[in-house]
Amino acid sequence: RKGPHADVFNVALVDFTLPDGKTDLPKPAKIVFDHHGRLEQPADDPAATFPLPVDCWDGPEELVYTGVAGLQSATMRVDLKSGQRSKFDADARQAEDSPYQRQVSTRRKFSVPGNTFLRQRLLAESRAFRWTNSEGLELEGVLTVPPASVAKAPYKLVLLPHGGPHSRSSLGFNFNAQVFAANGYAAFEPNFRGSAGYGRKFLDADRNDFGGGDMRDILSGIDRLVADGVVNPKRQFVYGVSYGGFMTCWLVGHTKQFRAAVAQNAVTDLNAMWGLSDIQSWTEWEFGGRPWETVEAMRRHNPLSYVAEIETPTLILHSRDDRRCPLPMGRMFYQALHTRGVPTQMVVYPDEGHGIRQPRHREDVLRRTLAWFAEHDQP
Repeated sequence: RKGPHADVFNVALVDFTLPDGKTDLPKPAKIVFDHHGRLEQPADDPAATFPLPVDCWDGPEELVYTGVAGLQSATMRVDLKSGQRSKFDADARQAEDSPYQRQVSTRRKFSVPGNTFLRQRLLAESRAFRWTNSEGLELEGVLTVPPASVAKAPYKLVLLPHGGPHSRSSLGFNFNAQVFAANGYAAFEPNFRGSAGYGRKFLDADRNDFGGGDMRDILSGIDRLVADGVVNPKRQFVYGVSYGGFMTCWLVGHTKQFRAAVAQNAVTDLNAMWGLSDIQSWTEWEFGGRPWETVEAMRRHNPLSYVAEIETPTLILHSRDDRRCPLPMGRMFYQALHTRGVPTQMVVYPDEGHGIRQPRHREDVLRRTLAWFAEHDQP
């Protein structure tokens, strides 16, 4: 269906079984289960993610899929007879009851722990962080703080807004957050309105409002960290990718609280995004039409529209072959910053798409980002 990109795919079970003696399909066919059947998502009903697992059946009677609920993920099971869903607990179920559980047990038995190497390294603590914004909206995110031997509170802050905007931050090992924490930064990954895993209403809460409520959610989380003594209010930085890059470019155009910023593969101009990206449906859904039909909305929510307000040193990183957020958007923003005399640089990574994946390039991104922050971390 049309909708935010985290919600256009559905999980449905349709029963085409013919009653005894019948030769025609019943009209309509019986819908056993429809994940899109409810706009509201209860806390105990994680939203489905795609694709389905390769092994998506628990015997002939139950479907298995992965769901997201806030900062957590869950394996969900659907009973084909009743259409009822429930969380799959591999530790609680008996092996003889569940073929899927036997697969999980076998994989656990023969898989080497993924963090064997990292156990020998200094690891920062990641934990859930929850706060309430000024509008009374309850929000949460992930906070990764440096080991005690590296830094003490109040820490330098690096804000890591996620992409999408209908992605989410979750608990678990985040390599980038660990690198920042090892260098003395508290890494904050907020799930602002528009994030997946909190129901359709929350998912649509920033439609027609990019840079509005989502920015307020983020800044209110930082305010809480400052008030709690966790973060130094005068040593804040931001690094974002894709929609996180949009938010990075938007924040520096609307606030002066960040000492330096890094935007990677960022959405910097909504008209260019519609005209050059491989997903015109993104801007069309979020703003209710094509650029010539939503001129004022796209101007008002465009990071490039606020370049005249930017003073924050901003580093632009972009993949040469990005089809999702094409390279010209990075060049446009860099050119505008450079023309205005804002401290800036631009780095283009060859043979990379929307995600920068080559190890040498990923290392370069982190080294440049840390160096950019250090250069501008002056009293």
